[in-house]
Amino acid sequence: MTDASASDITTPPWHAALWARMAHAIASDRVAHGLLVCGPPGVGKRVFADRIVAALLCRNRNAEGDACGECAACRQRIAATHPDISRLVPEEAGKLIKVDQVRAFSQRLHLTPQYDSGRIGWIDPAEDLSPSAANSLLKTLEEPPPACHIVLVTDRVSALMPTVRSRCQLWRLAPPAPDAAREWLQTNGVDAQGLDADSLRTPFAALDRDAQDYAALVNGWDATLSDVIRNREDAASAADRLAKQPADLLTDWLYRRASALLAVALMEGGETHEPRALPDNLARVATRMDPHAFQPWCAQVAQAARLARSNADWQLVIESLLLDLKSRLKRRQSK
Repeated sequence: MTDASASDITTPPWHAALWARMAHAIASDRVAHGLLVCGPPGVGKRVFADRIVAALLCRNRNAEGDACGECAACRQRIAATHPDISRLVPEEAGKLIKVDQVRAFSQRLHLTPQYDSGRIGWIDPAEDLSPSAANSLLKTLEEPPPACHIVLVTDRVSALMPTVRSRCQLWRLAPPAPDAAREWLQTNGVDAQGLDADSLRTPFAALDRDAQDYAALVNGWDATLSDVIRNREDAASAADRLAKQPADLLTDWLYRRASALLAVALMEGGETHEPRALPDNLARVATRMDPHAFQPWCAQVAQAARLARSNADWQLVIESLLLDLKSRLKRRQSK
């Protein structure tokens, strides 16, 4: 559910100031036709975007500007059967949005709406628009149909074409303060007391990990990484299995493991008291690492996280990471 909407979670308090501005814009009928909702993963962009769509379609909004959740339009939206919502998403996970998809999407937006609230277009993730698809979308953004709003959601606003960005009103969500994130997670049933600063900056990712038994997944991934390092499993077969795991969670684990491995490598004796401490088998590996040689691998992990939502072969990306890690360990051991 990373960054996705969910009806059974409480409203994030760090959205309040930005929502007050949006609610005022909706109430005064001054909402831009193109809305670009952006921010780092895990801050609740899609929850915020879904809240916008709900309010735009509802005709009985409450005092805070939120949808009532009970009118006919709200019931259809909640049931995912609202006739005036058109979604533009990749046809396959990890693939780009194609120009033919954009053309069909634009045609749907020009249809007569069933409700007088108008039509809504939802593009997610917007950074997955291919160059030709983004160019095709420009005309619709420049000359949208009457009473139509297009909501684009992205983790990486810098990855969008400047011409697309310039035609949209930017709504940027920042990470929450640690105390606010911790309290919100506790309210939503997540034990947040032991979470590190990275987790508290991405509370929706923490919520997702909790819902999917993240600890069990991590134990399995840690074992796989250890087996590859100790030559108990080849990198190709490990990458084949890891590539089938939830990409958002896997990249989160990779980033945390890279950070923790480097932290242990840098500390005398490999001792660390951080909440994200490594399991013993990986901690022993980290103590043998040359931190200067290992830092470039951490940079590769960050690059891999960006490639996870691109057209790159995700399995090959993971295999390359595993092979490079083994190579760096061998060089260290040979010194």
